[in-house]
Amino acid sequence: MSFHLLAAPPKSTAEVDLVKPLNSYIQSVYNTSEDDKSEIAEAVQELNKLRTKACCQPLDKSQQGLDVLLRYFDQLVSIENKVIISATQNPVVFKWKDAFDKGSLFSSRAALSLSDGSFERAAVLFNCGALMSQIAATQPMLTDEEIKTSAKLFQQSSGVFVKLRDSILGMVQQEPTPDLMPDTLAALSALMLAQAQETIYIKGHKDKMKPASLTKIAAQVADFYAEAHKSMTKDIVKSIWDKEWLNTVNGKTMLYQAVAQFHQSEVNGEAREIGEQLSRLTEAQRLTETALKYLPSSPYFTEQQNNINKAFTTAKKDNDFIYHERVADFRSLPALPKAALVKPTPVAHPMSPRYKDMFVSLVPIQVHNAMLSYDGRKAELVNMETGRLREHTQLMNGILASLNLPAALDDVTSTETLPESMKQKSAKLKQAGGYAEIQRMFTEMPTLYKRNEEILDETNRVLTEEKNSDDNLRNQFVGKWNRMSSEQLTGPLVQEIGKYRGILHTASNADKMVRDKFEANRQGIELLSKNEVDLRNSIPNQQAHATGGASEAVTKLKELMNDVQQIKVEREKIEKDLKNVNCDIANDFLKAMTESQLINEEHISKEKINQLYGPLKQQVANSIKRQEEVLEEVQKWNNVFAREKSGTSSGAERERVLKMLATAADAFTELKANLDEGAKFYNDLTPILVRLQQKVSDFAFARQTEKEDLMRQLQQNIVSGGGSSNSGSSPGGSASQAPRAPPPRPPPPSNSVEAPIPPPRMQQAIPGQVNFPPQAQQQQQVPYPFSPYGQPQPFQPNFFPSQANPYPTYPGAFGAYSAFQQPPPNYSAFSGFPPNPQAPQAPQAPHPNTNNPFYQN
Repeated sequence: MSFHLLAAPPKSTAEVDLVKPLNSYIQSVYNTSEDDKSEIAEAVQELNKLRTKACCQPLDKSQQGLDVLLRYFDQLVSIENKVIISATQNPVVFKWKDAFDKGSLFSSRAALSLSDGSFERAAVLFNCGALMSQIAATQPMLTDEEIKTSAKLFQQSSGVFVKLRDSILGMVQQEPTPDLMPDTLAALSALMLAQAQETIYIKGHKDKMKPASLTKIAAQVADFYAEAHKSMTKDIVKSIWDKEWLNTVNGKTMLYQAVAQFHQSEVNGEAREIGEQLSRLTEAQRLTETALKYLPSSPYFTEQQNNINKAFTTAKKDNDFIYHERVADFRSLPALPKAALVKPTPVAHPMSPRYKDMFVSLVPIQVHNAMLSYDGRKAELVNMETGRLREHTQLMNGILASLNLPAALDDVTSTETLPESMKQKSAKLKQAGGYAEIQRMFTEMPTLYKRNEEILDETNRVLTEEKNSDDNLRNQFVGKWNRMSSEQLTGPLVQEIGKYRGILHTASNADKMVRDKFEANRQGIELLSKNEVDLRNSIPNQQAHATGGASEAVTKLKELMNDVQQIKVEREKIEKDLKNVNCDIANDFLKAMTESQLINEEHISKEKINQLYGPLKQQVANSIKRQEEVLEEVQKWNNVFAREKSGTSSGAERERVLKMLATAADAFTELKANLDEGAKFYNDLTPILVRLQQKVSDFAFARQTEKEDLMRQLQQNIVSGGGSSNSGSSPGGSASQAPRAPPPRPPPPSNSVEAPIPPPRMQQAIPGQVNFPPQAQQQQQVPYPFSPYGQPQPFQPNFFPSQANPYPTYPGAFGAYSAFQQPPPNYSAFSGFPPNPQAPQAPQAPHPNTNNPFYQN
């Protein structure tokens, strides 16, 4: 039996590639292990296949088909706070057609294309509601189970459209297609609720419920349909619906008003209220006759009419021959009671009973940002303590070199021209590559610098070409080219490129400082790099410089030199311990988020850091204090030692050379570390610049797609008489000839030096606007900037320059270099798109044009 239940049509879309942009974003933002990377890559592939199946292929009107769609929607919700999809940050263009589009050639709102994950969620959720209504409407209604299924799905569908009605304007930052307008969604929700109540009536009628109960149910059906009809006939949405829909809803409103009056007349008959019974049956006949003019032919509707007519005939006959009661005025009768037995089912995540999070290894962005701030605080402390140790070690080395210790001790106990301590320094230097290795590393630096500079130049070229193209078309189609200008979207990208240029300039200054240090110690490094015979010959030979015995001062100084060596060994261990402290703080942040939905990152991080690093900070303080005590003793006994030597031949030139060699040995160690750090800086910067280049290229490609869609729309308007371009030329040729291919993006320049690019070890997502750190411009003694992305917010580490290291000790220095592996900030605040959920947000400018048909086709 046909009940003529209505079902919402689905939106349609085209296939998109989620694999490349999602993998790129995840790799740039998250620090994942190799196992997790493989698992996430498989999950992205599966998500891409699931979208194709759920959105681009016909789905069965069954629970199995609905499960596919619900599974995809659940995955979209699960990655909502993990993988941000926006026009500038992670562009994936989703194009969805209007579900109610009648195929008009010149419809300007037939489809909408947006690079926004929330738009995709909204469209998929609409289809969930639509498919629920289709499955509900196609139930045969022959068994109780089928009727219950239909009622359940209609209520779920109504809940879906309520959810969309309340949130669509926040999810879609453009004027939506007609099917996603709040008034349309409100009408669909009311219609689905009316049909859910109707299925309850069908079951009650089938089960032969008492007339009093059926009256309440039918009266509520009529009331729900009346509300739906009122919503559907609003001027703003009336044109959306087929005439058949409006007629059906209007007809069912009157039909169920008649049915309710019929059942109430049965109640009146049982109470021998014949006058009221006839009045209600008369009204029911009138309503039924009018309703059937709007409703299609159906045995169910005919049955209802026959029941009413038969009841009226019987009641009138009884009154004429038996009761002779006056027929009551219908307007004086009390209103019918109503009973709403259905309501919209709230949308709850997960919607699929077989839900399994594909991206369980990724944490919400809010937690991720908190972890990154924690890592920044931890790195600041590690670098501060490491810097303190290294500065004091450098100070100690300088003092000992100025005193010619321990080489001077060898002179008084041995007649050997080349002191044993100098032999060891030379052997250690040559083992590390010596003068030749330093020269090789200096030769590499310009190549590494140039590689990064060329990537920046190419990135800037793509951005400039996109802006010039947009400006030319805006000038050509004055008043019609109404999409957002390139300047409104690319400001942060241009700023980021400029910031990286500043970083490279600062790095170049660092290279010069390291070169100057090398030149100052070149002679000593060259001598120490020679073989033992040549080195010995380069040191003046002091005749009879050995005393033949060891005085108390010599003995004490040797003991103190052993203490110095022990301090250095202990400091190496402390440095390793500082770097190797591991803590999975994610659970602490997740727990805090679960309890209060807010994360007090500063409190949690500081508490954890004090717990983990308190003992190591104490070790650093103890080491520095011990150094001060040892150096005080060294100064004291060196004065005694100097007085003892004053009676012997001076050997001033020999002492000068030995001091120069000792200083050069220490300088070599620093230079080697500086150059290693510099090479790692450039190599770590390269993949970041490549990702920036990729992001700019993807942005330019998305803008190219938008341009073609908008030009196609302009062409349609011109053909339909909607206007012409100011230049008089047709835009159609440009649109048809514009290739849909990303702007050329050459690989990083070839590098003759085989310097591997290490994979990122840690990445940081820093929301909001970023500015180039002023310290990098003001502190010339600190050549390398703290971070390519500026200072993390709200946590802001400081520079810790030291004489031991010309490069700043930023978070990640001496190991992780995480500061150079951060993803781009959230540019959505500059473009009118919604910001990263639950992340610190920069102040947003108002949307420049809320009626802009951006991305529309």
